[in-house]
Amino acid sequence: MINDHYRQFGGMNEVPKKDPYSGEDMAPIRNAAARIMRSLVMKFTLLTGALIFATTIMLMTLEGFSVQRETRNLLVDRSVATLEAVATRLSSNIATSDVEFVDGYLDELVSTMEHGELYVLNNRREVLGEAYHDARTTLDRTTDALAIMALGAGDLRHSVDGTTVEIAVPVYTQNRRLVGVIYARQNLVQLTQTLSSMIKRQALIALFALGVFLPLAALIVRRALQPVRELTSAARLASSKNLDMRINIKSGDELEVLANAFNRMFARLDGNLKRIHRLAYVDLVTELPNRERFRKEAERVTRQALDENGEGAVLFLDLDRFKRVNDSLGIGEGDRLLEMVARRLSEVARGCDLANDRVTDPSLVARLGGDEFTVLLPKIDGESDAARVAKKLVDAIKLPFEISGHQVHLGVSIGIAVFPQDGADPETLLRHADLAMAHVKRAGGSSAHFFEPAMNHSAFERLVLENELRDAVLKDQLVVYYQPKVTMDDSTVAGAEALVRWQHPTAGLLAPGAFITAAEECGLIVEMGDWVLRAACKEAARWRSLGKEYPVAVNVSAMQFEREGFAASVLDALEDAGLPPHLLELELTESIAMKDPERVISQVQPLRDRGVSFAIDDFGTGHSSLAYLTRMPFDVFKIDQSFVRDMTTDPHARIVVETILAMAESLKLKTVAEGVETAEQMTLLRAQGATLAQGFYFGRPMSASDFVEYTERSDRDRAAG
Repeated sequence: MINDHYRQFGGMNEVPKKDPYSGEDMAPIRNAAARIMRSLVMKFTLLTGALIFATTIMLMTLEGFSVQRETRNLLVDRSVATLEAVATRLSSNIATSDVEFVDGYLDELVSTMEHGELYVLNNRREVLGEAYHDARTTLDRTTDALAIMALGAGDLRHSVDGTTVEIAVPVYTQNRRLVGVIYARQNLVQLTQTLSSMIKRQALIALFALGVFLPLAALIVRRALQPVRELTSAARLASSKNLDMRINIKSGDELEVLANAFNRMFARLDGNLKRIHRLAYVDLVTELPNRERFRKEAERVTRQALDENGEGAVLFLDLDRFKRVNDSLGIGEGDRLLEMVARRLSEVARGCDLANDRVTDPSLVARLGGDEFTVLLPKIDGESDAARVAKKLVDAIKLPFEISGHQVHLGVSIGIAVFPQDGADPETLLRHADLAMAHVKRAGGSSAHFFEPAMNHSAFERLVLENELRDAVLKDQLVVYYQPKVTMDDSTVAGAEALVRWQHPTAGLLAPGAFITAAEECGLIVEMGDWVLRAACKEAARWRSLGKEYPVAVNVSAMQFEREGFAASVLDALEDAGLPPHLLELELTESIAMKDPERVISQVQPLRDRGVSFAIDDFGTGHSSLAYLTRMPFDVFKIDQSFVRDMTTDPHARIVVETILAMAESLKLKTVAEGVETAEQMTLLRAQGATLAQGFYFGRPMSASDFVEYTERSDRDRAAG
């Protein structure tokens, strides 16, 4: 347990050791020493020292053997020469067996030897004399093998055992008669001394060589490894993303090749990193900073504003009418237009920076995506400063753009969020600025507005509405109401328009104005439109089964109409309900019809050939092309209620209604006047030749059962009249 405790907190060995005299921490010294010992210079120096040491040992060994052999041979030769001279001197004395002289001579001779012994045998193997440097031995000299062999063979014999030499020299008289042998045994002390002297000399030489050559080797190794240090330093700099460098090594060897390879690698890595940085932080269409770069810069600026108690602003820009221009000109020209917009925004921001002395911390213009841009103002002098910049941006975008020889007019909606009061992080600031921009969009665009806390509440309510609307579709809370259409001649029922309602569980019955916009924004309008179409077809089929053939008109949204397979979905709804196609009328707004006339013709004509009728809803509010209007496969013009409502008081509205009715008569099309609320309006429309009418004057939108009762009551009134 104690060991586990120490391991948990680093262990006892983790306590830093200190110098006992100075009390300073020894860890830095140990670390420096460890780094030196681990360095290549030290390793190669130690290796060189080891090689010098090994070479010295090898040379000392070889020289020792050689010196030992030469010294031994020299000493043996010297001893042999000495004994041969003694043999000549004592030959006559040995021949006469003069023991006293021989013994005395040997004593004198042995005294000159440091270690050894001498004795003389005659030819009868009798000891005539002997002398010892040390204590007298008790061995039997008459049986000494070496002396016996020399005496028997009559020639010189010797043997060497380590540092001891044995020599047996035969003694001849002048007439060459063998009279004995002299034996000598001697320790070669000189041999040991010579070997010791040689070892000392070689050791001194080795130390001298190490003292001289090790520093020289270290210097040579250090200079040789200088390119390696440069490569290491370059690699260390590269690890810190500093790739703008070049290693200059001209060694002419593999290290120069490696340095050149490093240079090529760094150049490629630097280029790749710059490309990656550009892809990560630059918008490729406009060359402006992208969303990620904007987020990082906004984080820095907001932190600085909090530290310095300063103010800044985020402007969220969304171009007005860009999608229509992009669809008309194509993606390529649309990108060119975005480039021009980005350049104009940057010029305005730069001009504002110069005018307000914000050169050290300039504004940042970024593109978030699509036709959305942002402008970051790091420092402002109150909200009025941000408002002035926003106004200049709006005015700059209002100026026409020249694209492919055409003048293009755009607008821009700007939402402004001021930090830190509207948020202290990029996400919150962008969200609040986006809410303010959406408020400008709903108000008509081409303006700027500051974020207000109430916008958060509105956005939350809108989100709740969208979620509830999804539940409404899933839980079958939608219902279809029907507003009668009547003929102008006798006010008989000629059909009905299907209008969706939402039976909200708490708010009650809601009209389309309360939820249609939310349905369009969240993408539910297509699903709702299909549901209304099927429900209306089934209801019209039920009326037919009751003997009441009334055409039913159903509004078609732009998203629903532009979807692939629209015609097939209509035919499926008719087939499922069992309703003849001539009892279905589809209403398209004038803006949908004129957006892409050729597509409208291709989508409408196949259904019209089957018998389905088509009407242009809200006619007169859009921008119809007369060239296309005559080719459009429509059967009905529905005059917008704004003209019908004002025709009794506004001469211009009456002229528009008269023109539409005259045009319809010329094209042999039916007309439906919407929003008829008074008898005076009815009289004027009948006088101008309107075909059908609908409005509160005849009946409000009603449930399917109420519509059946309405038609029955109308039939009774007509019969009674």
